Amino acid sequence: MPNPFSLADVPDPAGPDVQAFARDVPIAEFAGDENAMAWVTITTDSHGLDGAWSSRWRSGAAPWQQGVATIAIQGDRVHILFKDSETYMIAGVRQGDRVIGRSVNVANPDDTSPWVGILVNPYRIDGYWAGGRWDFRRCSPDERPEPIVAAVLTEARQLNAAQLRELLGFARYLRWRGTDSQPDEP
Repeated sequence: MPNPFSLADVPDPAGPDVQAFARDVPIAEFAGDENAMAWVTITTDSHGLDGAWSSRWRSGAAPWQQGVATIAIQGDRVHILFKDSETYMIAGVRQGDRVIGRSVNVANPDDTSPWVGILVNPYRIDGYWAGGRWDFRRCSPDERPEPIVAAVLTEARQLNAAQLRELLGFARYLRWRGTDSQPDEP
């Protein structure tokens, strides 16, 4: 079945290296996973897994690289088109709560890796590739942050403990000052 993005198909998405990689992907503790906390700054509509997603990847402990993705489902086949400074396509097969497949750089087909995504819920896919993590996220109905709040959360995650305490103290001060500095009504 050809992919819905009209691009060259991902080579051997169910190859032996993909199967071996999938066997070694750990079963994560979902609540404590780094993809559990909402990091999404763009709200997207959700219709099952199909549609727009926020995505990020990193190699080892390097900084996250953020991008956007489109997921298209065709039966048990899952196709993902990811874009940041590069464009990648992931093709895989859904097997229960996992998608097992391969990614390929559209401009450089030699840049390829096995990929496994764990379907946590319709708003979160915890992904693993040979070099590290490759996650997908949407805002769930109870997360829907305003863009400024999401941006502040994203920045706050970069702070050390002392800096975060300082930021939270300043926010409390502003809230306190905002309520106490109102002029009294006559």
